[in-house]
Parts: sequence; structure tokens; C-alpha cells
Amino acid sequence: MILGLLTRPFRLVGLVVTVALIVGGIWAWRRIHTSTPAAEDRALAAYRTQGSTGGAVRPGVPRPGVYSYELEGSERAGAGPVHVTRDLPRRAPMIVRLVPGGYETELRVSEEHLEGFRYRVTSRGTLAVSTRTKLTFLGLGRDDRRTLTPRPLHLPARPAVGAGWRDVYKAGSLLVRVQSRVLRAETVRVGGRSVPTVVVRIRSDTEGVHPGRRIETLWWSPDLALVVRRVDDLEIGGTFSFDETATMRLVSTTPRT
Repeated sequence: MILGLLTRPFRLVGLVVTVALIVGGIWAWRRIHTSTPAAEDRALAAYRTQGSTGGAVRPGVPRPGVYSYELEGSERAGAGPVHVTRDLPRRAPMIVRLVPGGYETELRVSEEHLEGFRYRVTSRGTLAVSTRTKLTFLGLGRDDRRTLTPRPLHLPARPAVGAGWRDVYKAGSLLVRVQSRVLRAETVRVGGRSVPTVVVRIRSDTEGVHPGRRIETLWWSPDLALVVRRVDDLEIGGTFSFDETATMRLVSTTPRT
């Protein structure tokens, strides 16, 4: 009896620890396989705090504010033989800010995944200036910012069906080769509105420590200076690999401000 009284508390502690490990493991497993939706209200608060510094809207520059995209797809990351796949949230907000000479976008795919681009708008067209990619899995990851040299042509000022262009540039230390072509003209419905677009296919091949390939199909509205639909297929290799397949659709042509 005395021995039972002495050992029972230790058995209870062991049971509690075991249950805690199981619950913690289930929580971690679910969390690493789940993307946290990025709140549109938080994106709006961030936009209102920082605002725009680039003056008035002009041709080739979108209206500033927070847009919302419907989203579907998944992303997969890993190192060596260990990989984790998670579904993307159903919605993603995108902040558009005007900056001197152009504008910048910040697409919050999820709380764990952010994609930012800065563009300069010229008579030639829209040039990509810099990129930002913030990606985490279970709290581990990095915030990667790169300047593009020389600035590649993202989209010409007047994209014509059949037109194509190539670019070679460096993103930091990574060499990137791009092939782009305007495939066709197409009208897309956005929030009950018919929006004329040109469909552009962009293939980017990256060399270096993070070799990879990205194929994007963009439904670009010259009037809005916005992508109203995007299909993205991304593969990145190296020590840390990352793959993504995603489809985005603009919910409304009017941003929240």
C-alpha cells in the first residue's frame, strides 16, 4: 500500500507528460500543414499607417489601397528527404502603395508567406526594381529582399498580342533568365464588371544556390494596371526546396482605403 501511494504520483506525472506530448505533436502537425489566413483589416491598417508617397495615379500605375484575391492551391517546402505540404487560404489581401517613380505591391498570401515587388513605370513599360519574399514553416524561415540589376521589363506599356521579350538580370547574387509572351486578349469578370485583359505567360529560370523555375500566366488589365487573375507554378531547389501551385482571382476592382 505504501509503495502504491509513492509510485502513483509519478505514474500520474508520466501520464500527464505523455498526453501533453501527444497533444503538442498533434497541434504542431496540424499547424505546419495549415496556412494562417492574412487578415484584410490588418493589411488595411498597415496601408493606412504607411500610406503612399508617390503622388497621383497615372497611366500604368494602379489605384493605391488594399485589394482582395480569391486564392486556391498549395505549397510544399523541405530539406533533404523531409517535406511538408500545406493548403493556401481562400483569400489573400494585397497592398498597393504609390512610391516615387512607380508603385509597390505586398501580397499577403498567408501570415506565413508574403511576396513584395517594387516597380518603376516608364514610357517603355513597367520595370521590376526589387523583390521581397517572407516565408516561414512552423516559425522557421527568412525574410529575403533582393535588388534586381539591371531592372527587367515586367510588362511593356502597350502589350500587343504575339509580342515577346527576354531579360537576363541578377536578383542579389542569383542569375535569372526570363522569357515573356503575350498570348491573347481576354475579357474577365471581376465583381460583376467586365475587364479587358491581355494574357501574358512569363517563364523565369534561376541559377545559383537556389536554382528554380517559375511559370506565371497573368491576366493583366492595362486600364487598372493590375493582375486580375494569376496562375503560378513555382519550383525552387537547393538545400531548402520550395514548390507552389496557386490560382488568384481579383474580387473587386475598387480597393479599400
